[in-house]
Amino acid sequence: MTSPTYQFASQTRPGSARFRRHLFTACLALMTVFCLSPAARAATLADVQIPDTLTVDGKQLVLNGYGLRTLTFLKVKIYVAALYLPKKSNDAQAILASAGPKVLVLNHIHSGSKSQVQDRYKEGIKVNCGDEQGSGCPADLRADYQKLFEAAKPVAEGDVTQYIVTDKQFRVVFNGVPVISFNNVALGNMILAGFIGAHPPSPDLRAALLGVPM
Repeated sequence: MTSPTYQFASQTRPGSARFRRHLFTACLALMTVFCLSPAARAATLADVQIPDTLTVDGKQLVLNGYGLRTLTFLKVKIYVAALYLPKKSNDAQAILASAGPKVLVLNHIHSGSKSQVQDRYKEGIKVNCGDEQGSGCPADLRADYQKLFEAAKPVAEGDVTQYIVTDKQFRVVFNGVPVISFNNVALGNMILAGFIGAHPPSPDLRAALLGVPM
């Protein structure tokens, strides 16, 4: 009597139609695993995983660039920043002028007090508005900047800050929780300019976010 095992083997012998179907199914399943695997669709920097897409207000954005921010001559690692846009661009001025949505994500890898976070804001407004009081910028922008400054939160390793700029609004989200929002797109673009504008505190990070060589 022919055993079931032998019958199965003969029906799926190499070159048979059934064997080819089995082989095709196995390959298809393997390809599906690779295509859907989050690890295959994300980059990693300083042990931080950076997804290649981000959905905001129902719109899917793509990763434009990402990089590491360090401070002092000791190169202390502060955060990994990632910039998400509707489509990739290495033109900073075009990005700042675009309607968005555009999102800057800071993955904090070093703790910082509220005052230390506020110091980073001071650097940004000094570059964009002439001094830490923002005297070179419009009054409404200075007023909203002050609210943003006061809303700053201390950060710990693993915290995530998102700066979200749309065509009508700028808002800050911290660890998935909304912190503050403004009907002031100019303020949001000013924050972005602090990273990708003409005078960033970190030229290396600017180049990484824009995807351009140094």
